[in-house]
Amino acid sequence: MMREVELPRSKSVVARLALIYAVSGEEVPKFDDNDDIEVICNAVNSLKYEVNVRKSGTAARFMIAYCASRNEEHLIDGDEQLKRRPMVAIVEAVKKLGAIVEYLNEEGKLPIKLKGREWDRDKRVEIDATESSQSISALMIVGAKKGLAIDAIGKRVSWKYVELTKQLMEKCGAEVRIDDRSVNVKCDEYLIDRSLWCERDWSAAVLWYGLVSVGVEKRVLLKGLRSQSGQPDERVMRFFGEMGVESIERADGIEIFRVGEQRKYIEADFLDNPDMVMVSVAAMCRLGIEFKLTGLDTLERKESNRGQVLKGEMAKCGYKLEFDGKEMWWNGEKCVPMGECDAHSDHRVAMALIVMGVEFRGKESINKSYKLYGTEFRGERK
Repeated sequence: MMREVELPRSKSVVARLALIYAVSGEEVPKFDDNDDIEVICNAVNSLKYEVNVRKSGTAARFMIAYCASRNEEHLIDGDEQLKRRPMVAIVEAVKKLGAIVEYLNEEGKLPIKLKGREWDRDKRVEIDATESSQSISALMIVGAKKGLAIDAIGKRVSWKYVELTKQLMEKCGAEVRIDDRSVNVKCDEYLIDRSLWCERDWSAAVLWYGLVSVGVEKRVLLKGLRSQSGQPDERVMRFFGEMGVESIERADGIEIFRVGEQRKYIEADFLDNPDMVMVSVAAMCRLGIEFKLTGLDTLERKESNRGQVLKGEMAKCGYKLEFDGKEMWWNGEKCVPMGECDAHSDHRVAMALIVMGVEFRGKESINKSYKLYGTEFRGERK
């Protein structure tokens, strides 16, 4: 019997469309698929002096860019968890574009007081690409109306999300050119395409690939999901194919099921897919697949210090992983399971622990990206 699953809208797509709408002076539809989507939609629809983006790093960077382009003052703040995450790259970039920014607590982090100004035409700005690709995407969308050239400095992380931004902007009438180290954007007027809002989230689908791979679920239809969406985590089809999960595209979504063949060892670079790491590691451990993952540079800057947290939580489940800040590997070594598992208020950690099939604290953290799972499905998990 096949289970049919409702996925949330893609928060990556919704956030970018919400900013495009805001720049165009259009009202954003109200969605409550997850906390992050709700935050960004509310922030642009009812822009006030104080902008609280709660736990959403995407909303923080997008709203900093948006507010910096307006002749207004704003206080941008978030929850304690978000205040630990760096915002230096986007702040330094908007300062170069004329905004005046004051850190109200710790240097480089929220909260900030920001006085924006309308950007000049055809400006050029450098930005640190090692912190987050979200900053570059934010500048692309906001800067297109006046024309903007963006030079990415340093190692580029999650660059596939910049390409997703390009794809969506072009569908809305913008001109976008990406060269080796620079992005050039221009748009006289965004064309509003309301059909784009329906895109379902491949990052949420990763959870179901994990559950199918370890046999918790047998056959699942991920309703409304489609291939060639431009979302970077569509890679999950290929990656979990190596763990024995087959994907078939149907008119109403993607059907997934286990065929049984899996590799004994996997090496993979996750620089463009940090949101896939947690569930992928959990699934490989349960399946006994030894692995080496590289490109994990940004894990420490997420909702939790994900590399160290994942290593600790997997040890509680009986798996001894190694992590050096950029790479994680497992040679099959196990340890004595000990201690109660904890999601550390991180939705991706929660997903990994769901795949592990263990009880853990902080189940509600999954609402950040997949509220429907938390309310409809979580109670059915064993």
